[in-house]
Amino acid sequence: MRVSFYIKIFTAFIIFSLILIGFFGFVFKNFFEMDIQKREVERINKELEYKHDILVETILDINELVITLSHTNPKNYPELFNYSMQSNENIVQMKFLNSQGVELLRYNRMDKKILKVPDSQLQNMIIQGCCKEIRALQVGELWHSSVDILKQNSEVVRPITFVLRFVIKTDKGFVVLILDINELFEKVQQIANTNSYILDQDGNFILHSNPKYNWSKYFSPTKTIFKLFPRETKNILDSDYFVSEHFVSKRVYITYKDYVVLLSTFNKSEIINYFREFEEYFITIFVLGIVVAIILSLLFAEPLAKLNRKTEEVNKDLDMSIKKSHEALNESQNIIDKYVMSIRMDKEGVITDVSNAFCDVSGFSKGELIGHHHKVLVHSDMSNEEYDAIWKPLKKGQSNTLELKALKKDGGYFWTESYMDPIFDSEGEIIGYTVIRNNITDKKVIENLYSDINYQVQQYNAIFENAHSGIGLIDLLGNFKKVNFMFSKLLGYTSSELLNMSCFDIVVPISINFFRKLFVEAQEIGAIANIEKVFLHKDGSEIHLQMSLNLLPDKKHFVLVVNSLQDKRKLQELNQTLELKIQEEVEKSRQKDKIHQEEQIRNIKLTSIGTLAAGITHEINTPLTYIKGNFEMMGYDIEDLPDSEIKTRMLEDSERIKDGLNRIANIVESMREISQSSNESKENVNIYSTIITALTMTYNRSKQISRIYLNDKLFEIDSINKNEFEFMCKVQKQRVEQVWIVIVNNALDELTNVEDYEQRALKIYIEEQKDDVVVRFEDNAGGIKEEMIEKLFDPFVSSKEHSGMGVGLNISKKIIEQQNGEITAYNKNSGAVFEVRLQKCE
Repeated sequence: MRVSFYIKIFTAFIIFSLILIGFFGFVFKNFFEMDIQKREVERINKELEYKHDILVETILDINELVITLSHTNPKNYPELFNYSMQSNENIVQMKFLNSQGVELLRYNRMDKKILKVPDSQLQNMIIQGCCKEIRALQVGELWHSSVDILKQNSEVVRPITFVLRFVIKTDKGFVVLILDINELFEKVQQIANTNSYILDQDGNFILHSNPKYNWSKYFSPTKTIFKLFPRETKNILDSDYFVSEHFVSKRVYITYKDYVVLLSTFNKSEIINYFREFEEYFITIFVLGIVVAIILSLLFAEPLAKLNRKTEEVNKDLDMSIKKSHEALNESQNIIDKYVMSIRMDKEGVITDVSNAFCDVSGFSKGELIGHHHKVLVHSDMSNEEYDAIWKPLKKGQSNTLELKALKKDGGYFWTESYMDPIFDSEGEIIGYTVIRNNITDKKVIENLYSDINYQVQQYNAIFENAHSGIGLIDLLGNFKKVNFMFSKLLGYTSSELLNMSCFDIVVPISINFFRKLFVEAQEIGAIANIEKVFLHKDGSEIHLQMSLNLLPDKKHFVLVVNSLQDKRKLQELNQTLELKIQEEVEKSRQKDKIHQEEQIRNIKLTSIGTLAAGITHEINTPLTYIKGNFEMMGYDIEDLPDSEIKTRMLEDSERIKDGLNRIANIVESMREISQSSNESKENVNIYSTIITALTMTYNRSKQISRIYLNDKLFEIDSINKNEFEFMCKVQKQRVEQVWIVIVNNALDELTNVEDYEQRALKIYIEEQKDDVVVRFEDNAGGIKEEMIEKLFDPFVSSKEHSGMGVGLNISKKIIEQQNGEITAYNKNSGAVFEVRLQKCE
């Protein structure tokens, strides 16, 4: 046993040491790789920056040369062109063109010789390719191309030479310089000691690390950057600067929009050499680490083995103690199981264990409860909301104490006081719940009994105190033991004063003996009811009360009940008043019925008159038409007479007769309209024409009482034009005309009270206001009494002293409301105003 534990400790130390060494080696390796790559990126960045500077400086030098030439007299160009090409072997051509693009001077480099092209061989044509851009140049403005191929006479020069073209505009023409950039790119390529590439904008290789792929666009079209770095190609071509795991790329702009891409890969051989050095260093550290681990393991293994032996001995003693404690715990658990009601549940509320004590009380066996939800033990009186409220504090990790009505197996119930606690695991998570219950059924029964008794006492006190009668509890000697508020109120004493008195103290002296006899009779027969007696009020006045005396079942107390006779008398008076009121209302109803009968008779008469008027208007209209026709013919005959005094008099008489005939025609027409059978359906009607008809029908009366103005124009029956204005509404025409007649007649009735005819006036206004047609009848007869305005439209209400049943305005109001309108009355200045609003239609 000792050897086995010692070997385990030794092996564990070795394994731990190897893991620790391996972990630090892995971390160091990653750090070393990152450092190497960082240094490699910095090195390549310096190379790319140097290449960038060479390209940019070369282009700037040529720019300065071209600008210098532009400031020189063209006569000196032959000498300057020759000198410039000798100074820079990469210039392959220089020429001067006039403003139309025709060559005036050209120098070429042929086989390292500088030759001036004869005038006969100069091109008499404008610059091709970049013509638009060059012609757009301003004087002194410089332009140069992107990387291009050298051509002569529109043919590619062999071997292929890549060039840059520089053009500057002078006041005399254009100076053109063509620069060979093959040597420049090769110089840039040779700077790097790693794989280096130069790309065009489309990803083609201008210079490759393998020379056979140079100028791949022309010699190896399939060999592009897409083949070499397919995943990183987009980033290479779209980014000014890009770093990957294998290379660094950077753009160099030839023009403001044309550029080439410089790309250099990491030097893998140098990285491998670094790692070889690191590998030897790591192996050395690893071996040393193992040796140190073995030494440390040998030093610590033996003390730990000794400590382990001591621990084993302590564990043996602890095991014996645990066994004894376990036996005591089991004994305690058996006692708890037998006498304490307990339930154990998981976190979902499913029962995992119950005590025998709980099973004895509930009637369930353990097998019937374990595996079922705790809710099977809750009585159905508890709602789901109440049950869920029990679990809210428990799910938060809090204890809960409550009284619970539990269900028995036989369907009965018992009350418990439940103590519920959550059970936590080592991480503090709830894994279940424990419930300890105490049977409190007897306690709840006693509480319910007390509650019922208290409720009955409260009911008794409520009835006793709120009864309308005075109630007093007295003993057999007449002493008060208890009185209610009404008893005190009737007699004027407080409750405390009455409790120090007897009932004989509150009756008149001559009735004391009578009361004593009543007490004796009440003891014999049990009750005496409804006796009217005189009692003494606290202020000394006598009050008449109705009393009753009842002996209680204990034969020791009476209940004295008194009621005020004043209320009884008031009730009798109310009954008499009610009878009189009923008689008055019956008489009013009879009067109303009589008025209704008279109104019906009047309507029958009006209907008959209307029928008769219709016949009369028809009979009058026929001869009237005959008279008007013959009178018109007679007028023609009078016109044919020779001028004389008689002719003049006859013409004047004819005009008066014509006016009379027109007046008769208007009256007959209005009577015909009024006497027509009422059309109950609504139609589009000109409200102005209905007012004209109503004024015509009332004209015979109105001309004797007052002037009538319609929209500030005096109404005359001789000059009627019903269509002078149009105010269209959808109404029942004859009913609306009836309303106008009622309002006009009411106004005329009031105007008769004004003595001076000249001071009388009835003004009618009709106008449109938004969606309404408004008609206002304004008189100056003094106005309506204030107390009459609110009830003016009520039935059987009239302000007239000698005539009128008070139904005209009520009927008018109903007619207007049936037309979806509104009628109101108010006073204005010194008269009354009746305003009618009707809905406008097209």
